[in-house]
Amino acid sequence: MSTHLDVAELATDRSVNDIVRVQGLHKHFGGPAVLEDVSFSLCAGQVHSVIGPNGAGKTTLLNVLSGLYQPSAGEVFIAGRSLARLPPHHLAKLGVARTFQNLKIARNLTIEENVLLGAHARARAGIWAGIFRPPELVRRDSDLSVRARELLQMVGVEVDPQTMPDALSYGALKRLEIARALMAEPRLLLLDEPAAGLNQRETVEIGQLIKRLTEHNITVVLIEHDMKLVMGISDQVIVLNYGRKIAQGTPDFVVRDPEVVKAYLGTNH
Repeated sequence: MSTHLDVAELATDRSVNDIVRVQGLHKHFGGPAVLEDVSFSLCAGQVHSVIGPNGAGKTTLLNVLSGLYQPSAGEVFIAGRSLARLPPHHLAKLGVARTFQNLKIARNLTIEENVLLGAHARARAGIWAGIFRPPELVRRDSDLSVRARELLQMVGVEVDPQTMPDALSYGALKRLEIARALMAEPRLLLLDEPAAGLNQRETVEIGQLIKRLTEHNITVVLIEHDMKLVMGISDQVIVLNYGRKIAQGTPDFVVRDPEVVKAYLGTNH
């Protein structure tokens, strides 16, 4: 019997409609506030994009949602659970996973082994189990290997799982990182500029992949500068400027907001 959950089972309790709730969030690093009085809620099972000019506070917001930063003030809730004083590594148990703007690939591991790193929270074994390899541990590792290969195929990295990362294109490495994050069985997936550095075809492919994730009840929050991608796949868009939220709504609503046009999109848009 497989030990992994099917992707369709990764959702939070459907009675909890707002998977993320942020109230009066402030973040500063000793100087001016990077985030100032930011509040919003995110509905489960949708794609939510965070956009804004450089320095608007987007990555800081993602770092707060993923537990890397503690708020200077305000509260953050994931699936109804406050993140206050919660160690970052505990967020995996809440179903939170993320990728980073810059690739974080273990170049000395195969692509399958890279994906398996995402299962660290449920693949632990004591020292004696590691030495003697009881049957249940062998079965678990076999199940995880099967799952890793399924996810590689799901994200479109269809090569020998024993391939080394250096043999992959940049776009394939981006999808490899998403596969590794999915190995953690997230209900909330945070993506920091998943299309950065991709060509047009690769951008379309990763957009299609992101949209497919919501069909399996995975909520996606992404930072992205490619407005065509954002407007094409987002259910909701949050716009930051100088650390403040200036708009939130559907792509059609946000793109017509005069303050958004002035601060970010530009009159030519």
